[in-house]
Parts: sequence; C-alpha cells; structure tokens
Amino acid sequence: MDPVIALFAAVVVLAGVVLAAMSTYFRGGRGAGARFWVDSTPDGQRSGHRYAESAVLVVLPLLAQLLLVVGVLVGVTSIDVLRDLGVGPVIAVVVIVEVVLMVVLLAATSYRTVMPLWVYPSWLRPRRKQERDQIRSR
Repeated sequence: MDPVIALFAAVVVLAGVVLAAMSTYFRGGRGAGARFWVDSTPDGQRSGHRYAESAVLVVLPLLAQLLLVVGVLVGVTSIDVLRDLGVGPVIAVVVIVEVVLMVVLLAATSYRTVMPLWVYPSWLRPRRKQERDQIRSR
C-alpha cells in the first residue's frame, strides 16, 4: 500500500464530504446564509439564467459525488491486494456511469430559465412552478 496515494485518496474523500455537507446545508438550511443562492427577483423582472441556483442545486452535489467516487477509487487502487485482483474493469464501469450521470443531469438543467421542478428543494418548488406556468402561458 502506497501511503502517498492513500493520503491523496483520503484528502479527496474529505473534500467530497465537505462539499456534500455544504450542498445539504444550502438545500435544507433555514437562515439567510444558507439561502443566499435563491433568486428573489420579483416575477417578470428577471431575465436570463439563474446561475447560482444551478451551481448550488446541480453542480455542487455532482462535484461532491465525483470527488467521493474518485477518492474511493484511488483508495482502492492504492491497496496492492485489490489492485492485483483485477478491479480495473469495475473501476472503468464506475467511471463510465459517473460520466453518463453527470452529462444527463447537466443537460437537464443547462440553458433553462427554470430548471426541472424535481431539482428544487420542496420549499422552493411552488414558487418555481408558478414561474414555469407563467412562462408557458406567454
């Protein structure tokens, strides 16, 4: 077992845990600090994409998940016994699934004024549903 690779894997996993905790805090927190990313512009006065909402609701959790997966995979490959068992194909499948998941989720949320409603937390969903219906009626 290479201690440098194992330490790198631990740091990457820790970074993923921190980003996952931040994502959970931003999604479920009740204070102004936790909800800084919500666009509070009145209906009809805003134009363009809500980049902060996309970043907090989609990109941040995906980045946390990617760091967790990479950290675990690097950690597994740092163990000589597991590396000798031939975990290469399993790692390849996990990486492919991760990339496909990221492409699907980013494609579903990019270039939209209002993202799909399933992306939003329950406390923000009614307001975004109302905005979506208002945009569709135009």
